[in-house]
Amino acid sequence: MHTSTSPYLLETASIDWGDDNVPRSSLYGDVYYCREHGLAETRYVFLEQNSLAERFSAVADHTTFTIAETGFGTGLNFLAAWQLWREQVKPSSLCRLHFVSVEKHPLFKADLQRALAQWPELAELSQTLEQAYPELVAGQHRLEFDDGRVVLDLLFSDAEAGFASLQRSRHPLYLRSHAAVDAWFLDGFAPGSNPGMWSDSLFNAIAALSKTGSSFATFTAAGFVKRALQERGFSVEKVPGFGRKRDMLRGRFSPTARPAPTQKRLRVSENAAWHLPEPMPRPASVAVVGAGLAGCHTAAALAKRGIRVTVLEQGHQVAGAASGNPQAILYTKLSHQAGQLNQFALSSFLHACRFYRAMPDLPGDLCGVLQLVDSTRQEQLDKLRSAFARQDDWCQFVSSEEASAIAGIDLASPAVYFRQAGWLRPAALCKQLLSHPNISVLTGHALHELRQQARGWQLQCENGASITVDAVVLANSHHAMGLPQCAHLPLKIIRGQLTLIPDSEVSALPRSVVCHEGYIAPPVDNEIVIGASYDTRSADTALRDEDNEANLQKLQEAIPGITFSARNTPYKARASLRCTSPDYLPLIGPAPIAEQQLKTFAPLAKDAKTLVEQRGAYYPGLYLNLGHGSRGLTSTPLAAEIVAAQLCSEVPPLPRDLTRALSPSRFLIRSLVRGR
Repeated sequence: MHTSTSPYLLETASIDWGDDNVPRSSLYGDVYYCREHGLAETRYVFLEQNSLAERFSAVADHTTFTIAETGFGTGLNFLAAWQLWREQVKPSSLCRLHFVSVEKHPLFKADLQRALAQWPELAELSQTLEQAYPELVAGQHRLEFDDGRVVLDLLFSDAEAGFASLQRSRHPLYLRSHAAVDAWFLDGFAPGSNPGMWSDSLFNAIAALSKTGSSFATFTAAGFVKRALQERGFSVEKVPGFGRKRDMLRGRFSPTARPAPTQKRLRVSENAAWHLPEPMPRPASVAVVGAGLAGCHTAAALAKRGIRVTVLEQGHQVAGAASGNPQAILYTKLSHQAGQLNQFALSSFLHACRFYRAMPDLPGDLCGVLQLVDSTRQEQLDKLRSAFARQDDWCQFVSSEEASAIAGIDLASPAVYFRQAGWLRPAALCKQLLSHPNISVLTGHALHELRQQARGWQLQCENGASITVDAVVLANSHHAMGLPQCAHLPLKIIRGQLTLIPDSEVSALPRSVVCHEGYIAPPVDNEIVIGASYDTRSADTALRDEDNEANLQKLQEAIPGITFSARNTPYKARASLRCTSPDYLPLIGPAPIAEQQLKTFAPLAKDAKTLVEQRGAYYPGLYLNLGHGSRGLTSTPLAAEIVAAQLCSEVPPLPRDLTRALSPSRFLIRSLVRGR
């Protein structure tokens, strides 16, 4: 067990393995399951009492069935639901099972493996879960199985805070604006052992996330649980419990019969639902503009949900612009502070590592990344070590000697070692992401005009082509600002130039990626890629000798032992343009109608705490995935999931505060609040 003041670390589970090999919580004095009948109890209490076999078999094509659980524990309930889903739903239907579970005290992987070894019939699923089991970092972790047909969101958090974070808004008019859960597993330890798992605030969050007909089942029959659920609109029925347990509860949500109570006290940040668009039907067809990393990840995320996707690329090949570099680095920079930029950077990095590890034919090498640390900044290094203590499975703090041994070259600085990271070929990755039967790619189709229709959008291309779809996602970097709908966006262009040197001319070749102010990575196509310049004052992609010299100089300052045998030779290079935002967070979400948005929320200019009783003003079905800067390889897999979840009205892959922080509307709202 480890307790820390770090915003990222958790109090992990403390397991007492008795003589019967049954896991017991030392914190709560309760068992995770009964030794003889744990799986049978799960099937009876949660699967049967929620009528899941019948409901799974009746799920309509291309839809998502969502289960939410209070207490992940050993994952037994999830595995039983997953097994039943496989039995009842054909893969060809492209239906998705979305399982959302909170866990305040997650198990270490070794304890999880030992617990699940009790159930041999679940061995295949157990091993798959164990391989994907996330790092024990506080926050929300999305795992995908069965080619994306089964999704597990693990929230390492207190149950009340975890489920409250999934609500799209805490505004009093929109508390139930994201009612997506079809069935609840109210599991947690018994109320007598863990009363915090059965609080009024948690029941409020459960009601807010439930829709008419949402079911629940729980092993407990406690009177206060029954009354709390009834008060929030659930019909509650007492039925025979499993085995020796006399009673348990089950029921359905009927908010018209007894509406859920309204939360009276609001945080300042929830006084205006400016980030919420009006609800729209799930699109059957989507156009994604841009075939770089952002566009290709977005297309893949939509296609696996059964949506027909047309990708428009103005160039004559996929990933021909900034995503066309021969090598891209999967990396992050750690911070001990919990700002929204740092939280998104870490969440997207961990998600990307899982995503790329699961790819069958990875176009690159997850050989590890060393982020060099300035040894003179000892105080900052100590804070990082404290914030990420006991995270050695993915993040190690290594000495210069240890870093040198990992990289295979002499390094003079200590480093943070990300063992799961590495490098990829972006163009090959993009082509692999687009190889889905639901995706069509049209290169040489520069977007000229975006016309809103009575339903959907018409895209007019410069070559005369016209395409009509239900929704559009703009993933075309700074080119989006050329459209009237996006002219207000404060995107900034970054020019970056890579230097490419034959590996035969480099004195020492690294075995892993080494990041400093730039980076050097193992050879690709017999070349060493050295990157990269960072220029926000130019949009010219003409190659510059001085940028090559600056790249080499920065590298030799960071790694003095590296030399080049042909220093005076004109080196190959590649320059491209990326874009970022003023706060360096990407723009992910619905596209605002700028003038109308400013008018709707004008009262915030006088008083930022004013309660505005309207949703945001947005173009129906127009979404953005822009501004990833130099971290596109890292941030775009999670960004694509955010956009797809919003378009399909699914439980989001990030908590509400982070989703709001990524909203393209944030700059308009800030301009009002700050009087600019």
